[in-house]
Amino acid sequence: MKVSFSGHETFVCRQFWLKKGFEHLLAKKSFNDEDAVVHLGVGKNMTTSIKFWLRGFNIISEVDLVSPFGNYLFEGKDPYLEDTASLWLLHYSIIKNERVFIFNVFFNQFLKEKKEFTKAQLISFLKRKTEESGMKHFSDKTYDSDANVFLRTYNRANDGKADIEEETANLLVELNLIRPFTRVALDGTTSLQWFRVTRESRDELPLPTLAYSILDRYGSEKQSISFKDLLEGPNSPGNIFCMTERGLEDKLVELSNVWPSEFNYNETAGNRVLQIKKDLNKWEILDKYYA
Repeated sequence: MKVSFSGHETFVCRQFWLKKGFEHLLAKKSFNDEDAVVHLGVGKNMTTSIKFWLRGFNIISEVDLVSPFGNYLFEGKDPYLEDTASLWLLHYSIIKNERVFIFNVFFNQFLKEKKEFTKAQLISFLKRKTEESGMKHFSDKTYDSDANVFLRTYNRANDGKADIEEETANLLVELNLIRPFTRVALDGTTSLQWFRVTRESRDELPLPTLAYSILDRYGSEKQSISFKDLLEGPNSPGNIFCMTERGLEDKLVELSNVWPSEFNYNETAGNRVLQIKKDLNKWEILDKYYA
């Protein structure tokens, strides 16, 4: 995927922004309209940010057409994002979509190197990935801005400067995926801000959400998918949802038990495999949750 940064205008995506932007397009309006700021009720920079996040979360295409995912979620299933399952879907979508570099590379690559980290370590990783791509470094301000916006998407700022109400509205805070903590520095006199991500069983992850992510990532036709790929492959549920090996296996067993005519998880000669037994419609799978 292309190494790129910025575009968000330093704004974290707020919970109501995606619906606001979605309805703006449904009203046959453009983000380039002179009255876009009036219709959206935000400033010009925020208007640009809303469009950025709509594309990043795959709610709209690069030419501002509503995507099937955006239509499914905001046309009636959960337009106000009141259900945590919808936040898991959005979390999956922004990583799988690969339009916002830092989200994809963090969950697919960075976490394989560090489970506990500082913002400086994350920035250092981003600079290394830039070098590996053959591109010139961006400015330090750009890296810092992307790291800040990314971390605040999953966390509330604790510097005392941010508006508490706005920070609560940061889109993916409720998922509790990236957890802040403090660690005393080597000099013993100062505390450093650290972050921790741990793989968990994800009992709270709805089964249809997991099934949708598998069908969307690997295809909905008949096939067999190795457990290793599901756990550690690029854009795999194991990586994106930060699942333990046991947690993912338990979910796959449950998947087979709940929908035995659609899925089968088995182990043969030490090889663990999930079989999709017939062509499936990923939206109908999600309907099993949202219906």
